[in-house]
Amino acid sequence: MGDYRETVPERSAATNLILHVHPRTVPEQTLKFTLSWGLGGMSVVLVCLLALTGLLLLFVYEPSIDHAYASILTLRDEVMFGRWIRNIHHWSANILVIVVFLHLLRVFFTGAFHAPRRLNWIFGVGLFFLVLFSNFTGYLLPWDQLAYWAITICTSMVAYIPGLGDGLQKMIRGGAEIGPATLSGFFALHIAMLPIALALLMPFHFWHVRKAGGLVLPAAPGTPIYPLRKIRTLCRNPICLFGFIRFYPCVWVRRFPER
Repeated sequence: MGDYRETVPERSAATNLILHVHPRTVPEQTLKFTLSWGLGGMSVVLVCLLALTGLLLLFVYEPSIDHAYASILTLRDEVMFGRWIRNIHHWSANILVIVVFLHLLRVFFTGAFHAPRRLNWIFGVGLFFLVLFSNFTGYLLPWDQLAYWAITICTSMVAYIPGLGDGLQKMIRGGAEIGPATLSGFFALHIAMLPIALALLMPFHFWHVRKAGGLVLPAAPGTPIYPLRKIRTLCRNPICLFGFIRFYPCVWVRRFPER
């Protein structure tokens, strides 16, 4: 493999944001896909996909107890590609939880939470809980029987926390019972507060990975990160994303329960 300076001009690394995502040189073993299975990159792709489909859903969805369910039916039956977009959003959210959890396990079992990565491990765990809370808040938004009773059971469990249970339950529900205040609060958290928190923590998480030198491996001579890994990433992610968008919602369509 030739010298890095021969393949990429020195000044391009200072002006190209993509090249700054990874360290300029990494151990050659980190280029193997089976080392990390690309779980971190998959998580980023899924988050971007959720943001895009979520913005599209906002054009139709109405966050009120009188119109939320009807707007979902409109999206499913009357909007072109509405069912497809909603299915992508729904399954991307579920798959994101699995992928982030596997990523967390991979980091733990490879010992990547030791110094100098301790702070980044804490932020990674925080990101995992943000993903869980995003799924939890989004579950109520259709305002159907399945969503209503699932949130009722989950928030009822909070009441059993000693000392703080009752107050915490009322804060989550926006009152003593699940109603308009609950839906409004969950909607605000789902489309504003939690996405903003994710958008702030994710770049910080990536920066700490880069600052620590990439993946955890024994010391070895550095290997230029460009162009091998960039080419793999740019080719693999769009192919996986296209296959997921094209086939998965068609194969496994979520059944929509009655109100």
